[in-house]
This record gives sequence, structure tokens and C-alpha cells, in this order.
Amino acid sequence: MKAKLSFRLGLVFGLIVFFSLAFSYVYQGRQLRAVMSQNLRDDLLRELRLAAGMLERRPSGWSDPNLPEAWADRVGQTLDARVTLIGLDGQVIGDSFVPADRIASMENHRNRAEVRAALLGQIGEATRFSVSIRENMLYMAMPVGKPAPWAVLRLAKPLHDIARVEAQIDRGIEGGLFWALFLALTAGALSAMFLSRPLVRIASAADRFLHGETEVKISVKHDDEIGRLARAFNYLSEEIVRLTRKEEWLREVLSSIREAIVVTSASGEIVLANPAASRLFMIEAARKRSIPVSQIEDEAMRELFEQVRNRRSVIYSEELTAMTSKGRRTLKVTAVPVMKGEQFDGTVLVINDVTRLRNLERTRRDFVSSVSHELRTPLASIKGYTETLLEGAMNDPEHATAFLNIIHQESEQLTALVNDVLDLSRIESGKIVYTFEPVEVKPQFEKTAALFEPAALRKGVAIELNVPDGLPPVLADRSYFDIVMRNLIDNAIKYVDAERGRVRVTAYATGEGVSIEVADNGIGIPQADLDRIFERFYRVDKARSRELGGTGLGLSIVKHIVLAHKGKVEVRSRINRGTTFTVTLPVAQVSDSSGG
Repeated sequence: MKAKLSFRLGLVFGLIVFFSLAFSYVYQGRQLRAVMSQNLRDDLLRELRLAAGMLERRPSGWSDPNLPEAWADRVGQTLDARVTLIGLDGQVIGDSFVPADRIASMENHRNRAEVRAALLGQIGEATRFSVSIRENMLYMAMPVGKPAPWAVLRLAKPLHDIARVEAQIDRGIEGGLFWALFLALTAGALSAMFLSRPLVRIASAADRFLHGETEVKISVKHDDEIGRLARAFNYLSEEIVRLTRKEEWLREVLSSIREAIVVTSASGEIVLANPAASRLFMIEAARKRSIPVSQIEDEAMRELFEQVRNRRSVIYSEELTAMTSKGRRTLKVTAVPVMKGEQFDGTVLVINDVTRLRNLERTRRDFVSSVSHELRTPLASIKGYTETLLEGAMNDPEHATAFLNIIHQESEQLTALVNDVLDLSRIESGKIVYTFEPVEVKPQFEKTAALFEPAALRKGVAIELNVPDGLPPVLADRSYFDIVMRNLIDNAIKYVDAERGRVRVTAYATGEGVSIEVADNGIGIPQADLDRIFERFYRVDKARSRELGGTGLGLSIVKHIVLAHKGKVEVRSRINRGTTFTVTLPVAQVSDSSGG
């Protein structure tokens, strides 16, 4: 959990004041200790010099060891200090803290720091723990005697007074620091609350703005830094609202455009793509963040983007075939550079999917070419045989009859072609009104098979029906259902060989509806042609199809009728093994009219 600004400011202010006071207390304590220590040294030095003045000349009769001891006791009691007389050889002569009977057993003091300095004619000083009296002591020593020193006088005082004063000072500092910390934190918290109140208002307004409340205004009461910050926030919030609304409007405009629009940066990255482009190239992430062009799967499109980046200020249009989410499509790309002054800043690409348009153009060309070819051949035959008859062949009964039969056959082919073209045109236009009703499959098959029985017998082809009783009816337009079956059975009979041909019609129920299979054991269809057999005028064997009287429109009519019935049509085939067409239609929902 994050601490509030007021708490952090109060803590910072309090700690600043606390550490300032703590430093002051510690510094003053050290100074007080130093002053006390210096006063002790000055007093001890003054007393040392006073006592040394009494021993400028060696007192007579001091050969008795009790006299120096008595003198040291008397002076030490007067000065309230430890007084020690030390000979030049370092041996203690007298000590106010040590009884006379123990003087002789005391260790030699020649190596003591203060004694060494005194023997050199200086005033020696040392602080250490005294083994004799078990306490820390301050020692000062100086030589005594004129003109030549005859001994060393040393005074010492215990440091327990300074330690006691230091302890009292430490307790005072600790108490002072506690109250200083308490008062500092209190003052810091109050100051922080007062100072952070306008910042809290700004933060609250910013939080409400981020959560969608656009009408956010901060009242400005002062012209200080915080007041200027509040005014800047108000201005920025208004600008953000305006830019957000403009961006939303632009996004709505881009979303409503059917063409794919892609915007790239100067470095070639995709920085914006409208929904049409996102769906086409599967680059949804470009709507939120820039993505590299390498994420586009199609190589041709990646190369185009690279060309756009290299050409920079050139406006051009190009048409290419690329792999998209809808499969391979024909795209027309127009690239317009984005310039900031004289500097290139990116490119806007407008991409139109012209696949359907190009397919329609190709279909129109193929249709015109196919119809022209299909019309030209029988018309040429009719014209040729008519001219032959007019030139005198009509007087030859044998040839005239043959020529008229050919003219009649070609006329029927033209009639069938025109009828199929008209039927396909009406079906594709969507203007046919289908009358859907439950259609029993078996009776319809028997009726259709009976129509083709004579033709099948003439060719030696057997028609087999394998339709079980109790099959559910399909939802279909009866007449157009009949057209589908007739086209499939007619095709099957045409493309099987005589004497051994067989056409089998099978129907069965599936989870999707009722499936109808028309299978033959004819010449089959190559795998390369299976994807195109439902196209207009597409024939696998054009010569044989024309010889058999086919127009090339029957399977296209079948496909459109089945799709209009919300069904599907599929084909399987193997060369010289035969072909199977499968049509699946939905089952009709027949209401139960029996009484209950």
C-alpha cells in the first residue's frame, strides 16, 4: 500500500528537524565534555605547579621515608587529588593513596608516559586505568627542584566526575531527542497536510479524469507553483477531451470506410490500421500499438511496404495478388506519402480488394467468349447445311433429310443453350421466388428416373435407385429440385460408356439433413478440374461434351439452386473409376397433425 503524500512530506519534514536537533544535541554534548575535560586539566596543572613550588628545594630530613609520605598525604588531602613523589630513578618516594608500608613494594614508574615526559623537563600528561586504586585517572607530572631537579611530582584525579556528568548529559540528550522527534513529526505532519491539500485536490481530479469523468475542473485560489499546476491541469484536461473526441470521430470515420487503410511511420512500421485492414491482414495489434511489417504473412505485401518506404515522396498505385485472411486476393494499393514540411514522415496506403471485380470481368469475358463459341458452332452448321440445301441438295431426298436432321439437332442445341443461359441468369439474379415445401425424395427420384429410362436403355446404361422407405422429406422447391436431379442424372448417363454403364442414385439421412448421391462408373474427372467444374461453360472434355449435346451450364445451375436451398453440393472422382455428386438438403419440419 502506497503512503499518502502528506504522510511522506510530514515524515521528511520531521526527520529533517529531528536530525538537525540530534546533531545539535550531540555536538553540544561533545563540546561540553571537551570543556569539562579541559577545566579538569587546567585545575590539575595549576595545582601541580602550586605543589611543585613548595619543593623547589629538597626539604632537609627527607631521608626518613615517612616524611615524603606524610607530605604527600597532607597535600593530597588539601588538593583532593592523588599526590605521588617519584625519584629520578623511577622509584616511588611517597603516595597519598598508598600506605607507607607498601611504598617499597610499588613498581618502578620510570616508564610511565607522564613520568618520562617529566624526566625530560616537560609537563607530562596521561589518562589510564590505575591498577593501584582501580579507577580511570588523569595524570600530570613535572620535575621539581632548582637548579637541578631532584624528583618528579605527579598529581592525579579520578575521571568519575566527568563520567557522571556525561551520563547526565546523555540522559538529557535522549529525553531532548525524544521530545524533539515527537514535536518535529507533529509539526511536519501539520505542515505537510497544509501544503499537500491542493496537491491532493489535483491528484483526485486527475484520478476522476482517468476514470472517465471528463468535466473535471480545479479551482485556482493562489498564483503560486501549485496554482500554476492546477491551471495547467485544467488546460491539459480540456485539450485531452478535445483530442479524444476528435480521435473517436476519426476512428469512427476509419471504421466506416470499407477500404483497408494502413498508415506506416518513416521507419516503415505500421502505426495505424482500420478494422478493414486489420481483418484483411490479421494485424489487430496495429490498432493499439505499432508493429513491424514483418508480421504481415504475405511476401508480396512486405515487399510492397518496403518499396513504399524507399520511394518516400512518390505517389503511385499498384495492383498485386496477395495472401490474406480471405485467401489469395487481388488488391489495388494506392500509396500517398505523409510529409512534414520537406521531411518524409510516413505513408498512407489505401488498399482495395478488387478480386470480385476482376473475377466478374474475367467471368464476363469468359461468358461472352463461351456463348459466342457455343452459338457460332451450331449457327455455322445450320448456315452451311441451309446453303447446301438452297444450292440444290433439297432435290436430293436422301441428303436433304440428313441435312434437315442435322439442322434440327443444332437448333435443339441452340434452344437448350438459350434456355440454360436464361435459367442461370434468373437464378443468379436472385429474382426467383422459391416455393419451399416438404418433398418426398423417393417418389421424385422414381419420376425423374422414368424420364431418362428410354435414353439409358438406348445407350445400355442401367439406372439403380437405392432410396429407403421412411426417409424424411426435404425442404425444397419441387420443380427446382427436379431440375437438380435431372441435370445430375443426365450428366451421369452422358459420361458413362455404353454396354457396361451404371448410374446409382442413393439417398440417406445425416446429421445435416438428407444426402443424395448420384454415382456413375464413367470416365471420371481429373483432380485438377474438380475445383472448376461448377463454373459456367467449364468442360473437362470439350469435344466430347459438345458431341453429347452439353451446354456446360448444368452443374453451375445445380450449384446455385442447392445453395439457394441452404444445402451443399460436393464431388468425388477417380479417372476411369467414375464420379459421385453428393447433394445435402435440409430436412422439412413436418408438424404432427394427429389429435391427442
